[in-house]
Amino acid sequence: MFTGILQKTVVAVSTLAFREAHVFNRAILKPKVRCHFPKPREVKRINVHGWDKRMSTPEGRRVLMRRILKGRYNISH
Repeated sequence: MFTGILQKTVVAVSTLAFREAHVFNRAILKPKVRCHFPKPREVKRINVHGWDKRMSTPEGRRVLMRRILKGRYNISH
């Protein structure tokens, strides 16, 4: 489904002096990470809706890809 888009992305990223970079590279997509989470509610939000949780399932990866293709600034919590 997304194979053509993924291949184009890998080619585009590899031409920028990156070798075979993964499409979901956290350093490229989410450069701004908060330093600490003082509130327990915020920790729960990160654990339920966060990047690692989304990447752990195929449906979560599909959600991330949809948001990337739509051009969202914030992809996940």
